[in-house]
Amino acid sequence: MSSPLAPQGKTWSVFASLHSGEGNSAGRGGLGAVMGNKRLKAITVSGQQATSIADSERFSRGISDVIRLFKASPVLFGDLGFARYGTSALVDLILQRRMLPHRNFSRTWFSGASAYNAHHLSRVSPSRDHGCHECPIACKKTNAAGRLLPGFEALNQLGGLNDIGDPAVIIEAYGLCNDYGMDVVSVGGTLSAWGEIRGAYVTGSQLPLLLKKIALRQEEGDRLAEGAARLADSLGRPDLGMTVKGLEIPSFDPRGAYGLALAYCTSNRGACHGRAYPLSHEVLRKPIATNRFDYSGKVRMNKNAEDMYAVVDSLVACKFAFLAASLEEYGELLSAVTGVDYSGRRLAEIGERIYLTERFYNQQNGFSHSQDMLPKRFFAEEGTSSDEIPIPPLDRDRFENELQRYYRLRGLNRNGCFDDPHFLERLP
Repeated sequence: MSSPLAPQGKTWSVFASLHSGEGNSAGRGGLGAVMGNKRLKAITVSGQQATSIADSERFSRGISDVIRLFKASPVLFGDLGFARYGTSALVDLILQRRMLPHRNFSRTWFSGASAYNAHHLSRVSPSRDHGCHECPIACKKTNAAGRLLPGFEALNQLGGLNDIGDPAVIIEAYGLCNDYGMDVVSVGGTLSAWGEIRGAYVTGSQLPLLLKKIALRQEEGDRLAEGAARLADSLGRPDLGMTVKGLEIPSFDPRGAYGLALAYCTSNRGACHGRAYPLSHEVLRKPIATNRFDYSGKVRMNKNAEDMYAVVDSLVACKFAFLAASLEEYGELLSAVTGVDYSGRRLAEIGERIYLTERFYNQQNGFSHSQDMLPKRFFAEEGTSSDEIPIPPLDRDRFENELQRYYRLRGLNRNGCFDDPHFLERLP
């Protein structure tokens, strides 16, 4: 449904988002603009019938298995886990890995981020647990007034990416983005591109009014509402729009994790860390730890993860749950509810079909290899290195080799496309 002020759908901003009553948002890709174009303000769902479960005992056992795995996960329920702090727990970790974007990805370190890390944020704005219905993790947090507090992405997209370190400013701006129905990742990415192009980043005092202008397409806000790619192109600096397939890159610098760099490009909806979520093994070290500065094994891991998370999304399950559980556990739950047996392998096959279908739609709309690429900055400029952690630019030739390896694994040609126009008919 639309948010309280929500003019974004009406103004067709490319980052108009959808919001649910629980505080979740389908933020990326401009779904709110699609609704606005159809003159659709909200969707409501109600009902009185109970959901039937084919095998309640099997379902209860499955729930117990999943909860046990959740509780055993340090990422979810550890002292610094998401259940305690939400995703703001990632701020210090990503900062120390030298992959926290600063000033439109021109740097990968922002000393001011310590002002909005999990510990400091909890002192500035004491939080209460909030989350999806009956979720034991409750990764979202609210303040005393019941307003949602920003997680990692919002903190850095509105913070370090735009050279802002004041948590009060970030919290206010995040609330305004929600009120206006704007995707905070794309808003932050667009503002940072504008800041670098102008040579002057938005200040904390300027930010609230500017967000309103973007939402209402007033003055400079009209151009900013078109997103970073179109903005940078219109200002003669297309190289400074940090996007893939036109979608703004989130707050994890790809020079600091090579599997992530590939995942941004192979994601069907553009720059998205959640389509394969290689951060799980490259940074969070789950389910297995991998060398984040090595491509070895990353192509197959990303492919398998893309298939898995396509299923996760279709199940309307939480990606964080899969930092502990797996398709095996969720296959058990689905089998118990429906009475139809779903193995983990069968679910992965379904995920592959979903992913390839999305890829086919992209191809039909003109997407190919040229859109599966990071901005030039990441191949030409180093990040903010330290004595212990060098952050060199990505090797373009090696990156291209890995991308071609991914295409072969997916059954695509060198241009990242399907040669067989009827391939969908032969999917399992």
